[in-house]
Amino acid sequence: MHPRRTPRRAALLSVLLLAAVTACSSDGGSAPAAQAKPRSGGSLTYAAQQEPDCWDPHTSAQDVTAFVQRPVFDSLVYQTPDGELEPWLAKSWKTSQGGRTYTFDLREDVTFHDGKHLDAAAVKANFDHITAKATQSQYAAGLLGPYSGTTVKGKYRVEVRFSRPYAPFLQAASTTYLGIASPASLKAGADKLCAGTDSVGSGPFKAGAYTRGQKRGYTKNAAYAWAPKGAGHSGPARLDSFTVRFITEDATRVGALTSGQVDGAAAIPANQIAAVRRNTRLDVVGKDVPGAVDTFYLNTRSPLFSDARVRKAFQRSIDLDALVKSVFQGTGTRAWSTLSPATPHSYDSGLEKSWPYDRALAGRLLDQAGWTGRDSEGYRTKNGKRLTVVAPVYGTASVFSQAVQGDLKKAGIYLNLAASTDATAVSAQLDEGRYDVVETSWARGDGDILSSFFLSTESSEGGGHNFAKVADPQVDTWLKKAQGTTDPDQRAEYYAQVQKWTLDRAAVVPAYVQKASVGVNKKVHGLRLSLSAWPEFYGAWVEAG
Repeated sequence: MHPRRTPRRAALLSVLLLAAVTACSSDGGSAPAAQAKPRSGGSLTYAAQQEPDCWDPHTSAQDVTAFVQRPVFDSLVYQTPDGELEPWLAKSWKTSQGGRTYTFDLREDVTFHDGKHLDAAAVKANFDHITAKATQSQYAAGLLGPYSGTTVKGKYRVEVRFSRPYAPFLQAASTTYLGIASPASLKAGADKLCAGTDSVGSGPFKAGAYTRGQKRGYTKNAAYAWAPKGAGHSGPARLDSFTVRFITEDATRVGALTSGQVDGAAAIPANQIAAVRRNTRLDVVGKDVPGAVDTFYLNTRSPLFSDARVRKAFQRSIDLDALVKSVFQGTGTRAWSTLSPATPHSYDSGLEKSWPYDRALAGRLLDQAGWTGRDSEGYRTKNGKRLTVVAPVYGTASVFSQAVQGDLKKAGIYLNLAASTDATAVSAQLDEGRYDVVETSWARGDGDILSSFFLSTESSEGGGHNFAKVADPQVDTWLKKAQGTTDPDQRAEYYAQVQKWTLDRAAVVPAYVQKASVGVNKKVHGLRLSLSAWPEFYGAWVEAG
């Protein structure tokens, strides 16, 4: 059995595993064949850069879990690559009680891979599993917000209730984390579900053989006939099968692609994109990732950063335009908000250019805060103590983090990238608030991701991500009002206020927009990227020969 970590610890560490430096083109899918027509049959092999710690999407908080289980598990709702929501396993829904209750009418023709039929009882069993204490959900339970229960209202009608209006639910219901599994499979137990040996859904592919540390196979579900309208295809998948290989080392993964060992590869490093594109057999496709961009969250309660002047100095000392251009070799995008521009109905473009790099201002603020001395290495000092910003890192600091460290030195600020592979020690450091800044990102196709980072109740001790330790009644009010209205314009207005507030108070330093990149052999077609920038294999096909 695969060993399982405690949920809170695993969730916290998963957000500290900084992504490798990647960048890409922006067309969002492999090019259509100019002359060839889509064909059924064949297979392909795809190289992922990470392997799930746990394969149960109801338990895991990892992006990679959602990606590798998407072909297996369908959801009640589908979110198109453009961010719109449409029916999937639910053929329709309605809300009542001011947004406290969602009633879904299910399709009546859906069959799980074990031959069992989807019905309202199956949906209830899944929500019961997500919220059960034994599941130790790291993320899916959080997506349910103020969830209060699920009731079967008929064989194909199910009602999901919340204690207060909760508009983000429909988007949450579209994610793999709230994917619907066969109720019989859920009885396998947490260890087997986490180990990936009992994954049974209703998706276009069935989970096949799995060799930990190497690969997972998938085979076509020939009975599949309930794809969402926006999937770009209908009926069974075109591919007979595909395989995901787990190749964590960048050079090895890119080498597997260029040598033809795999047909597609994730996370092409920025310095390899040009070389891959020069290969006449290959292309690189990509897309901005929605949700929370790579951001430095400043601990507003740490002894150093409780002084707003020092936080503002840190924020204005980093020449992000130059760093992003240099590290990503001209293919990256500097961030102006904690939200990615790819997040539907949420991003505030008015913040762009509003807080430029200004090292002179930073110097004056540090002088005012008493950091006027200099030590032998040029770092600022106060009462003989070096100006040191502690940043816990689980694993190895990224190239970008190290570039920021070098840039801050020019301002006399020492960024201590405290890297460690000791999960227990890093978790304790976060839980106890013994840090000044945390750098991380989080993908989600809804502006409600801001609630995870800025609601006062979302502490790291409770599994949340309020690393800046924001505790402001006005911020809480904006976020809860956004959750309580289905009007996208009103939600966007509340999220804009939160984005501006956190920048004005220097609680954050948004750094760059995460981009997904995929190298693809040109014989592969229809491998489009989802809103979350994951490859969708359902409509993909390969040329013969």
